[in-house]
Amino acid sequence: MVDNKRLQPVWIIIDAQNLPPEFFRDFPAFLNFAFDSRDIITVWLVGHPGLTSLINRSPYAALKSRVQASVRLEPPIDRERFRQLIEHAFEQAGCTHNLLSDSGLERLRQASRGIPRRAGNLLKRALQIAADKGINHIPDDVLEQAMEELR
Repeated sequence: MVDNKRLQPVWIIIDAQNLPPEFFRDFPAFLNFAFDSRDIITVWLVGHPGLTSLINRSPYAALKSRVQASVRLEPPIDRERFRQLIEHAFEQAGCTHNLLSDSGLERLRQASRGIPRRAGNLLKRALQIAADKGINHIPDDVLEQAMEELR
């Protein structure tokens, strides 16, 4: 595929921090054997921040030497970016009205530390609590209850 069509395959491994240590030890040898020292595949190892420290350990020096780029994505911790993220998520879910007060949004940002998955988990639980109470928005006290339950 690479030679005939000039395409470069990309293999993306999500949650790579969960791979066994043997993977990180043996992967460079596999690449050398399978591709005869030609760069005909790009591999992205995507994972939590601990993945970087894992790859930097001395047993995995061969893998570390093959890393051409390392990127750390920071969560949108500033107020405006976080607000845009939450509003976009609500819009994509079909929400047509504001579910959170400004103070609730700020409290969500602080509690989640701007990490989208944490914010999503808190919102999901808060929405469940609100639905059980028969309300169509998330009052601050409901958000606080969700945060307490998920602590």
